[in-house]
Formats: sequence, structure tokens, C-alpha cells
Amino acid sequence: MKAWKATGYYTILFLAGLQAIPTDLHDAARVDGASLGQRIRHVTLPLLSPMTFFVIVIAIIGSFQDFDQIFVMTRGGPVNSTNVLVYYLYEQGFQNYRVGVASAIAVVMLVLLVGLTALQSWLSRRWVHY
Repeated sequence: MKAWKATGYYTILFLAGLQAIPTDLHDAARVDGASLGQRIRHVTLPLLSPMTFFVIVIAIIGSFQDFDQIFVMTRGGPVNSTNVLVYYLYEQGFQNYRVGVASAIAVVMLVLLVGLTALQSWLSRRWVHY
């Protein structure tokens, strides 16, 4: 369900990234004799890499926010097979009234997301071209 929900959003982001690529660069590559595949590989993909990086970061952060689908469709069941961290936080904080545990889970999620984003920023130095 999450894939179908997010596909349109990410498509619009990539479309905006494609429209931001100057056509002069493709024309220059065409004049230099580059084929369509070479233009895509050496012009389009490198210039689309900042948008790709943004979409990856947003998708990972969004994956930690999958509460509403779980709550409406399965409530974490059967036998906790669809339980995710944010739904577990909800259960601990609002159903079991264990606010301290829920706060600890929220802090762990924050540290995890900041760490993943920092790791992606560090790894992106090799493949993101601004």
C-alpha cells in the first residue's frame, strides 16, 4: 500500500528534477555524437542525482511514519506480524499508558533517523553531483 501511495509523489519529484536539466547539455552531447543511452548515462543521471538523494532520504523518513496504514488495516496483527516501531510507540504510550517507554522509543527513532540521514549524506559525496 505504501508503494502505491508514494509512487505519484516521487514521480512528480523526479519529473521536476528532469525539467530542471538544461536542454543545452543534451544538445551539446548530441552534437558530440553521444547516443541516447550515453546521454542518459552521462548527462541525465548525474544531473538527476540530487533529486534521487532527496527522494531516498524522504522515503526512508517516510517509512518510519507508517502508522495510519497499520492502525486502520491490521492494528499490528496477526501476532504482531505487521507491527512497526511507530505503532509500538502508540501502543505503549496511548493504550498501555507507559509514557516513559513511548518517549524512549521516540528518542531512539530520532537518533536512528538522524544517524541514517547523516550516513546517507556522507555516502552521497561519491554519487551526488551538484
